[in-house]
Amino acid sequence: MKLSTSKKWIMITLLAFFGRAIANVPYLREVYYDQVLAALQISNTQLGILSSAVGIASLFGYFFGGFLADRISSKKLIIAASILGGLSTLWYAAYPPFPVLVVIHALIALAGTLLFWSAYVRIIRILGGKEGQGKYYGFAEGIRATIGILLPMLCTLILSQSAGAAMGIRRVLIFYAVCYFLTAVLAWFLLVDIKDETSSDTPQKVHAGEYLTLLKNPGLWLVSFLIFGTYTVFSLQSYSTPYMTGIGGLSDTFVSTIATFRQYGVGLLAMPLFGILADNVFKSSAKTCAVGALLLIPCILGILICPANATLFLVALVLIIGFLAQGIRGVYYATQDEAKIPVHLSGAAAGIISTIGFLPDAFIFTQVGAWLDSYPADQAYRMIWIYMIVGALVALGCALGILRLSKKRKREF
Repeated sequence: MKLSTSKKWIMITLLAFFGRAIANVPYLREVYYDQVLAALQISNTQLGILSSAVGIASLFGYFFGGFLADRISSKKLIIAASILGGLSTLWYAAYPPFPVLVVIHALIALAGTLLFWSAYVRIIRILGGKEGQGKYYGFAEGIRATIGILLPMLCTLILSQSAGAAMGIRRVLIFYAVCYFLTAVLAWFLLVDIKDETSSDTPQKVHAGEYLTLLKNPGLWLVSFLIFGTYTVFSLQSYSTPYMTGIGGLSDTFVSTIATFRQYGVGLLAMPLFGILADNVFKSSAKTCAVGALLLIPCILGILICPANATLFLVALVLIIGFLAQGIRGVYYATQDEAKIPVHLSGAAAGIISTIGFLPDAFIFTQVGAWLDSYPADQAYRMIWIYMIVGALVALGCALGILRLSKKRKREF
């Protein structure tokens, strides 16, 4: 069954909507750090533990989700993810005890990783074909970024109209639960099983030996650690939110607005732009990632030496770092072709790549939360910015490695 271009973009838009929404609930701290602490009445370390629960569950989810995506209907996986996400979020809104909150965060993470993520990556790769990888990934991530700014803006409005953080965060959670259930309904009517888009009516059977060959492919590991380094930067930039309020002395409302644009808004331009650059200018997603990672390093150095009271300069650096990190995120999965990862193993590859790439979720927030609770604030934040520089260097090295591997393979053929 051949899909029209409009049908493809309807599917991509729906998937991008859910993909953004399901990631917002376990990461409310990215925009509403102080409000989440107040609503749940927990410490920085406990908030880090909740984020690590998401990360640890995601390691399991990303890895096994790839195998599910190669074997089970993408439509069924996405509907199941929507329902699980909705039910777990309603449970979260009841503010159960902290150990239960840990379980809830893990369940929401599994909805987004085990059931949804690899199916999403696989769909986009197949719809994009060989020539449109950068464009399809870039624009799909751009749509996610668009939704990513609209949803938090609505949530900020909900919070501003609520009497206190506890009521506001509860209303935000109920709002997201409604979004998840709505996705399940729309997916039932609008999604077409992606297996219908493959060249054969019968899915290609994958043998165990092919998975071993995949694991021996250096390109798999380079893409994995390209994402690992980029995601380290992306994750740590969320700490610019408490930095701007606690050290910079800016208001919660102003910082929440800046954080929303940093985390989601800049991606509206960055992700499609990086996709266009990858396909039409650099002719390489890996080269585009390398340029983005190289530019990140002086920007993070700038925030490291920038006085906290230099408000305009600080805000500009925060937004530029967000722009570059989001741009790289828009195309880093598109490097799979340059890394020579077989298309028929896309689901398994996405699972392995995502497991390694998003590994920082498993430890980084507990680690940094403990820093913030244990060290003087200025020292803790210096450690965070240096950590970000290391992440950018890892991403740069891996992007250059993929370029070298691609050139070597071309010479061999």
